[in-house]
Amino acid sequence: MGVRIENLRLKYGDKLALDDINLEVNDGEFLVILGSSGSGKTTLLRCVSGLIEPTEGSVYIDDVDVTGYYPSDRNVAMVFQNFALYPHMTVYDNISLNLKLKKLPRNEIQKRVEEVARTLHIDGYLKKYPKQLSGGEQQRVGLARAMVRDPSVYLMDEPLSNLDAKLRHEMLGELRNFHDRVGKTTIYVCHDQDEAMALADRIVIINGGRIVQVGDPTELYDHPRDSFVASFIGNPPMNLLDCTVSKERGVTGLYFQGKKITAVPDLPEETERVTLGIRPESLIPDAKGPIEAEFDYTILSGSNNEINSLAGGKPLKAVVRRSMSNVSEINRYQHGDLMHFSIGKGMLYIFNAETGKIIKEMSTDEIESAERPDNTVQRF
Repeated sequence: MGVRIENLRLKYGDKLALDDINLEVNDGEFLVILGSSGSGKTTLLRCVSGLIEPTEGSVYIDDVDVTGYYPSDRNVAMVFQNFALYPHMTVYDNISLNLKLKKLPRNEIQKRVEEVARTLHIDGYLKKYPKQLSGGEQQRVGLARAMVRDPSVYLMDEPLSNLDAKLRHEMLGELRNFHDRVGKTTIYVCHDQDEAMALADRIVIINGGRIVQVGDPTELYDHPRDSFVASFIGNPPMNLLDCTVSKERGVTGLYFQGKKITAVPDLPEETERVTLGIRPESLIPDAKGPIEAEFDYTILSGSNNEINSLAGGKPLKAVVRRSMSNVSEINRYQHGDLMHFSIGKGMLYIFNAETGKIIKEMSTDEIESAERPDNTVQRF
């Protein structure tokens, strides 16, 4: 049951849009396909819906090969980024249209429409026309039109992208509650990782038409398979530092811009260069820290300060708990001023500098304190 995609490929001329996609979506699962613009996520969803025919491979819905089926024969409900409401129909008629085409009893149609309208807080708009609604209200009507049906699978292509931040946040909870209530398989496409983390049972990371990693939100955050996933999951994203590897007195150290920033146990002997991943929460502003960066700007986010700087020409972000002392200290920095950071508690990730694949992940507790940079930290 659910959805199964086997060996799916899609070519446009010489361009390979999707490459060897194999994916199984469990029955009743909320799966989010996450990727940047042009990654192939919407193309993959359209192959599942039948709007695009793949060059190779198969799509199964409820164990039936639907690869050659028309979209209308796949028993899926799709919500597009562009909600495309019929302007001459009321909200009620827009939502109920598919149910009327199925010739369901009138009282059953009314019951379903009113239920989904209450869920999405549009029950007061049922007699209005689309032109009388705001963009956010129209988007809710588009969602309701799909949600009122009883399909095998819901397919959603960035349905919240046209909503403002507050409304989007509210809709995340409503979508998840709706899914938990109906228990239908849902495949949801978006480019916003916060949206994905809030909704998904599992997340598929797609890049360049290929699946990079599949896992639940915690797994992707804690155990990225490569530097792309590491930099894509997390807000702010993980810092990636290009480091050289050197061994002194039997201890392997990582060096950034000529300074040793940490010791690393058990690296392969032949390793000369790596990419070190550090979450912003694990960077500490430190007057004696070995990591040098040029201050850029700060962002106040509730109880935290996000410090943005440049190290080796690349962004370096630190998130520190906000206090009166460190606010005044940070505020003294001007754009371009030199700052220093050291590594605090947390996880470190070591990636192959060429392939980006994970070599090792470790807690800073695994590094002997004597081999860390200067332990006398002058924190803000």
